[in-house]
Amino acid sequence: MVGCIEARRSAREYTETPLPIGVLSQLLWSAQGITGPDQKRATPSAGGLYPLHLQLVVQHVSELEPGTYEYMTDSHSLKLVGDRISGETMYGLGIGDQPWLKEAAIVIGVTARLGDAVRHFERQPPQGERGARYVYMETGALAQNVHLQSTALGVGCVLVAGFDDARVKDALSLPSDLEPTALLCIGHRRDV
Repeated sequence: MVGCIEARRSAREYTETPLPIGVLSQLLWSAQGITGPDQKRATPSAGGLYPLHLQLVVQHVSELEPGTYEYMTDSHSLKLVGDRISGETMYGLGIGDQPWLKEAAIVIGVTARLGDAVRHFERQPPQGERGARYVYMETGALAQNVHLQSTALGVGCVLVAGFDDARVKDALSLPSDLEPTALLCIGHRRDV
């Protein structure tokens, strides 16, 4: 594991080579896959709430049509929830110049039921406001899992935190109770 930690670097330039479906499967498992009894997952969660949910924008994946998908943790499967999102729309999600949003093979939208976490911890004074903090810590743990797994699989990954929340919610067709917490761009690295 020391090798992955040493080699982990953000990659922001990608080729158009499709990601193999097996690589996508392994990345999703490392993010939210079931790893133990009682539905324990790869990413730790305060109070075992697991408020995070994954929405994917698939742009270049072998054996998978471009579109928007929801990751179904219990069955380790994908559910198509929307059409392909244009490169222009993807680029517009970022704050500032972030072309990797439109160039990545996939963009994993990490979303959360923040309200559920806040309400759960409000019942445990003085920790009510900690609910949102725990969600963001869980997002960080998930992002690091995916980044290290990407490194181990030889693909590039970068975490995007500078995004327009309203545009992300709209592009991913998120219900009102889900808030975006991070975007993970992943693809084959372009040699620079």
